[in-house]
Order: sequence, then C-alpha cells, then structure tokens
Amino acid sequence: MKRNFWNIILISTLFLGCQNTGTLFGNYSSCIDGEYTEVYFKKDSMRVASENVWVELSKWRKIEIKNDTLYFETFGEWRDKTKAIIKYVGTNNTELNFLETDAILNLERMNIELTFKDSLKFWNEFNKRLISKNCK
Repeated sequence: MKRNFWNIILISTLFLGCQNTGTLFGNYSSCIDGEYTEVYFKKDSMRVASENVWVELSKWRKIEIKNDTLYFETFGEWRDKTKAIIKYVGTNNTELNFLETDAILNLERMNIELTFKDSLKFWNEFNKRLISKNCK
C-alpha cells in the first residue's frame, strides 16, 4: 500500500512538473514610446497590428520558441530575423527582451475574442482599445 502511494505521488509530480505553465498563445497589447501595438499569437505564428503605417495589420508569420527564447522575423518596412527572451512577470503580463537592441516590450494579455475577417470592424475595435489605453 505504501509503495503504491509513493508511486502515485511520483507519477503525479512528474506529470505536473512537465506542464508548461506559461503560454504566449492569445492576444496582447503594448504601449511603447507613445505607440499602441497589439500582438497576436496562434499556434506557431504571430501577427501584429499597430497604428504605425509601416506595420498596420501584418500577415501571420512563423515563430519558433525554444526554452525561454522567441525567434521570429520583425514586422514593418525593414524585416530582419530577431530573438527575444520571454519573461512572465505576472498573471497577465509578459516581457519580451530583445537581445539585439536591449529593448523591452511589455505585453499585457487582452481577454477578448478578435476576428480579422471584417477589416472595418477590426480597425474600429482596435481604435477603441487604443483610445481606452491612453497611450500617447
């Protein structure tokens, strides 16, 4: 009986210890240098929406996550491969520390469902979120 009890504890510990407690999947917003940006993660891809005319609403791009590092191609007019260290700093907050520039992007989780199919509706809702964040 004791042996079975310890086997159950061991298996439970191994199983629970292997779970990934942090995940990037979902929608995030950020305000950096007065510019409002949203970042969306889905499976092995990400996309960005920004008030910046060089980015606007990007297409989905492949990402790779190894350990605590996110590898991806930058968004906007100039594309470059980059990597950022992922830091979970709170329940709904994540930091991306860009290794090449030492820049930090604070991402706040948005608990809303988004649709990208209706462009006009998307941008109307985006602008409402921009105004509510008072980013400027």
